[in-house]
Amino acid sequence: MREDVALVADIGRQSVRFGLTGGIEGLEPRDVRRFSTSEHPTFTSALVAYLNGVGLQDARLPSVLAVAGAARGDLINLTGSRWYISLSGVEAVLRAPPRALNECAANALALTLLPATAFTALHGPPPRAVEPGGNYVVIGTGTGLGVAALISSGGRLMPVQSEAGHIAFAPQTADERKFADHCRAKAIPLDVETLISAPGLCLAYEALSGGSKIASPEDVTRNAGRDAVAAAAVRMFVEHLGAFAGDLALAFGAWDGVFLTGAISRALHPQLVDPAFRRRMEGKAAFRRQLSEVPVALVNRNDLELLGAAAALGNA
Repeated sequence: MREDVALVADIGRQSVRFGLTGGIEGLEPRDVRRFSTSEHPTFTSALVAYLNGVGLQDARLPSVLAVAGAARGDLINLTGSRWYISLSGVEAVLRAPPRALNECAANALALTLLPATAFTALHGPPPRAVEPGGNYVVIGTGTGLGVAALISSGGRLMPVQSEAGHIAFAPQTADERKFADHCRAKAIPLDVETLISAPGLCLAYEALSGGSKIASPEDVTRNAGRDAVAAAAVRMFVEHLGAFAGDLALAFGAWDGVFLTGAISRALHPQLVDPAFRRRMEGKAAFRRQLSEVPVALVNRNDLELLGAAAALGNA
């Protein structure tokens, strides 16, 4: 095993994936294995099991951990999980200090390693190459809502981690006001993630139907062509995502590109090309023209966290 081999991890709410990167094989993660939180009482237990499985229990390994939560301090609490990460504990196992970053920041860094074929252009200008000199923002939709940026500084692209998914929800349409009222009536905390996430699609259906529940977000997206309530829920979701994308482009100065990642965005590709997404994105008064020039692209990969963690090793 060469000394420039490192460990990367994608640590989510219900599971963790480990992989190796570097060495003669390059940055593409390999020997990837997944462990469930139900199988191991702690993150360290899963880490030790992985190291034993790949025969590296005695190795000194640099590492980057992409975590579903705010990567601050030595003790990292994972959003919606009973696990937590002790960076000093990880260092004791790996014999090298780890680096932690938010999973969406890892998604952003992964963009620097992807070929042009990984991006699907949406309505508006075509996507530009992700390279130093530009500013970009990434919006990840899944069980939660992740936001990160890539900002050029000193000839490099630097990831900017954020928890912008928890910005307050600001309804602008009749359906959005109905959604907000429904959430308040049920004492559901209301932020942007409350709508723009997989659970948010189900909640949107419940709100717009007057209380009828639907089993899964896939049922909402699948039925949007034949169920008027599902269609309305998807339309509200897509339009508010557009408004949020415009807000983030302004906040981060991301004039060079907005990138949408995650299973929900990929499932809603047909709706995201609708002009309504772009109209809400550009509806920012004085900056309408500038926002009309910002490319928006869908990222058609589902392995960004480990790839981004690998990219972070070369971006330190």
